[in-house]
Amino acid sequence: MKKFFRRIIRSFWPQHVLIVTFQGNDLKIHCKELKKLSPKRIKGVKVSGEEFELVSTEPMDYYIEEYRKDL
Repeated sequence: MKKFFRRIIRSFWPQHVLIVTFQGNDLKIHCKELKKLSPKRIKGVKVSGEEFELVSTEPMDYYIEEYRKDL
């Protein structure tokens, strides 16, 4: 029954995992909201509520997937 309600809540408020190469480092960020995605700027909110912003002069490689581990 818990999984049923989690799935309903996640359908309205999805969570994502952002995998990005930033300044030669591979970062894995668990996000609840992504506000801006461009090749040189990524801005969003982590699951913990902390806002983050990655800015680079060179284009960054990133990959976004939906977080579904607990469903």
